[in-house]
Amino acid sequence: MVLAAGARLGPYEIVSLAGAGGMGEVYKARDTRLGRTVAIKITNEEFSNRFEHEARAIAALNHPHVCTLYDIGPNYLVTEFLEGETLGNWLKHAPSIETRLGTAKQVLEALCAAHDAGVVHRDLKPANIMIRPNGFVKVLDFGLAKQIPVSGGLDKESTATLGPTEPGQLLGTAAYMSPEQIRRQEVDQRSDLFSFGIIFYEILTGHHPWRRQVQVDTLHAILHDDPPPLPAGSTPNPGVIAIVQRLLRKSPHERYQSASAVHEALSGCLESVRAVRGRASSGRSRRPSSKRVRQLAVLPLVDLSGDPEHDYFADGMTDALITTLAQIGALRVISRTSVMQYKGIRKPLPEIARELNVEAVLEGTVLRSAHRVRIAAQLIDARTDTHLWAKNYESELRDILAVQSEVAQAVAQEVKITLTPLERARLTAVRPVDPEAYEAFLKGRHYWYRRSPGAVIKSLEFLERATTKDPTYALAHAGLADSLNSLGWDLFAGLSPAEAFPKARRAAQRALDLDPGCAEAHAALGWAATAYDWKWEAAEKAFRRAIELKPQYGQVHIWYSHLLHAMGRIGESSEEARRAIECDPLGLILNLHLGWHHVYERQYERAVEQLQKTLELESGFVLGRLFLGEAYEQMGKFQEAISEFEEAVNLSGRRPVYLAGLGHAYAVAGDREKALGIANELQQLSGGTYVAPRGIAEIYIGLAERDLAFYWLEKALAEHNGWLIHTGSNPRYDSIRVDPRYADLVQRIGLPY
Repeated sequence: MVLAAGARLGPYEIVSLAGAGGMGEVYKARDTRLGRTVAIKITNEEFSNRFEHEARAIAALNHPHVCTLYDIGPNYLVTEFLEGETLGNWLKHAPSIETRLGTAKQVLEALCAAHDAGVVHRDLKPANIMIRPNGFVKVLDFGLAKQIPVSGGLDKESTATLGPTEPGQLLGTAAYMSPEQIRRQEVDQRSDLFSFGIIFYEILTGHHPWRRQVQVDTLHAILHDDPPPLPAGSTPNPGVIAIVQRLLRKSPHERYQSASAVHEALSGCLESVRAVRGRASSGRSRRPSSKRVRQLAVLPLVDLSGDPEHDYFADGMTDALITTLAQIGALRVISRTSVMQYKGIRKPLPEIARELNVEAVLEGTVLRSAHRVRIAAQLIDARTDTHLWAKNYESELRDILAVQSEVAQAVAQEVKITLTPLERARLTAVRPVDPEAYEAFLKGRHYWYRRSPGAVIKSLEFLERATTKDPTYALAHAGLADSLNSLGWDLFAGLSPAEAFPKARRAAQRALDLDPGCAEAHAALGWAATAYDWKWEAAEKAFRRAIELKPQYGQVHIWYSHLLHAMGRIGESSEEARRAIECDPLGLILNLHLGWHHVYERQYERAVEQLQKTLELESGFVLGRLFLGEAYEQMGKFQEAISEFEEAVNLSGRRPVYLAGLGHAYAVAGDREKALGIANELQQLSGGTYVAPRGIAEIYIGLAERDLAFYWLEKALAEHNGWLIHTGSNPRYDSIRVDPRYADLVQRIGLPY
């Protein structure tokens, strides 16, 4: 019976019939709890009960080349939904020999993972191997799999065996069975290798070595006949022929004894083929290898836990890999906020690469269980949509920094980047980290990146916890400095400058005491020197050092741009804003900064265009609404400005800085009563929360109340309000520039006049 669209199996809602599997129909479905698309394979209750033990082992694989098993129902299995074609159909496209060998290698990587976990597939065939549109291989349908009863899993050179097939039954697909499986003898991982040998023969030649019209004749040929020799031209490497011959030996003892041994042999052959091709290509042209990559994006890692509450962990691991890879100067790595736009989005990788202007993407999955973490990573050349490399990593959480370093070094090697001695030293000089501190650090950065006042306050709580749990964790201290710097800056204004910036400076310095090469700490120190200490030379020195250590750190370019703009070095400020966008093309803060830059350069139409583009990325981005209101205000479009400021006030929960913006808009629009009402409300709020005097001053500037305006500006000056660094270029101050008190104010801040 075919299930109709909308039918339910437990929490899964049927979308459409996707095809027929060996056990029954296969459906595309939606997991109503998590919102993800899955595949439902219809079985029966007897099968599900029998399969439950093996399913636990298969689910634990979580390897990039193994189709993920999510759930087992009374008469169905739930797996990841895959788009692509079977290996048999893929071979009809006549891919190149190098591509065929690379595909075979990916299948072996899945077998290595399965066998290491003590799982033997027992039904390996082309129909159970899916090739995704980007060339990435997925091995699926472990419906006949058995777990080898060996403690700790199957050792790579083990010959531990399963029990014989059930009497009277011939389970599997006849054309791909090993001789021992046909004879219902004991089977182990070497039986899978025989099946792989048949598949490998087909990959090379396009046809089966023993298939006959009648099944019994096929079985007889597998048992008694030698495979036909590989046709001339089927492979340019004699080593490949030797691999096939050994895989198809009748006796398991004469075959390779592990998938890893086959993988090693095939890897050597593949490198030889590539080297021959490379030499031939170099004789014809000067084009670089297609594997040479200088621009990379790390796409959001997929959390396999199934718990939305763990999103912060997968997002944090994504950010950590970006941070680690960004230490490689020759590699341009897109920042976190841009890649997070693709979380949960299904798009062809070449399209994503074009949007981010990168040549390759790193994608994968992460699974955390107690204090252990498993990361499956794969590198794709987005220009050709071909798979370059994949590997599974597993470690204790305390050793996660070493895993991140290992991934970064593997990527550098794969894309042919030679690390400098300093880069290699930094990537290898990793240390264990307290698991609770690391988790708190990930949560803290997760909230900091949201860039809303409430979220930044939450980030502070978690980062204080991280530094308390592990006082030697340099990045946690640098993250704490970032949160304090944000809360002291009056766009967030969660703390007074005197409460926030000195603590930020101390946290950044502590990070540098622990790790002098921490770019984030140098940047945080530079921002405290800019926004609070007003020590321009020290700030510029810190920013330059941070950029030298990590040129792809977008935030440092933003902060440095603010400093340069305050110093009147507008061209250099614009260049830093451009570099920031290159690091993070879809980053909210970086796109916002460019819009702000246009406002303060009085390029209001360009500002509106840029800020509207920023709000397309996230319509509820409160800072985008704030500065779009400022642009409209300066253009004389007061109704549009007031509308944007009102939206910002609502989004922020009536936080003071956004109320002040609305008050100034009312003032310049001629609504004196509403402007004074907000000025009074802000003064009343100051008894229970921090209110930046700069905002109140600007309301009175809009009302042409100069004495009151300078009264509040003096208060802002006394507490070193950070936004005063832009006093010289702020369009709102144009009406008071003729007042001698304005020039005095600018000079005391230390700005050029």
